[in-house]
Amino acid sequence: MEIKDYTEANRRSWNQVAARHHKGKEERKKLFSQKGYSVLDETITAKLKAYGLEGKSVAHLCCNDGTETLSLKNLGAASCIGFDISDLAIDEARKLAIDAGIECEFMQTDVYEIPEQYSGTFDLIYISAGSLIWFPDLSLFFQMVQRLLKDGGNVLIYDIHPVLFMLDENDKEHPLEMKFSYFIDEPRVYNEGLDYINKETYEGAPYYVFDPTLSHIMSCTLSNGLMIQSFDEYDHDISALYDHLKDQEVKLPKCYVLSARKQRNALLMD
Repeated sequence: MEIKDYTEANRRSWNQVAARHHKGKEERKKLFSQKGYSVLDETITAKLKAYGLEGKSVAHLCCNDGTETLSLKNLGAASCIGFDISDLAIDEARKLAIDAGIECEFMQTDVYEIPEQYSGTFDLIYISAGSLIWFPDLSLFFQMVQRLLKDGGNVLIYDIHPVLFMLDENDKEHPLEMKFSYFIDEPRVYNEGLDYINKETYEGAPYYVFDPTLSHIMSCTLSNGLMIQSFDEYDHDISALYDHLKDQEVKLPKCYVLSARKQRNALLMD
């Protein structure tokens, strides 16, 4: 399959679940009517405040229904735009922004195809939980990140730790048993739906995930002119899939924050 085949299949799957996710988020409209409301947790909020959002232009890649994008704006960003491949998720994001009276822009697009007009326009690119697994060519993804950033701009990644993808999140009897290889040569294919919010199962369109290793994520960051500034691991779950691990005596890394900066006149390496 070509890259476009994978991303189009995933777009169809995300569109299928968008209505189900919408049913579980009605309360968000009321919450965002409160001035300064944010869904972002204390870990990433502290990182964002340390960075300083005031006066900054921010892009959120894989923004889904826009709740985190709106939160970035409420935390002080001068401008925010969310990009997502799901038509229905972007429709919901736009509606939420209007209902909340928050000035944010949203664009439906394959991240690999973000228009040239956005090149070199962002101070910060934010990438949130569950985003990186969807990209069949991760280096090409980070090429896009590098292209979108201004010289000296930053990318902030707050994502699920790849170690968790070795576990079966549905196995509550043996929650720490490693079921899947850390290293995979082919994408994993699923068709049981993507409803991680309401946790309803349904037969959906097939979707493909690529589960990159931590070293691959870092290598793709560095090889595309992005200098890693900090990397921190945490034992709290940000995926809504592994909450049952919190009482386990053995603590696994469950998420991480990676910050990198675009070097001035950065060159891409092979």
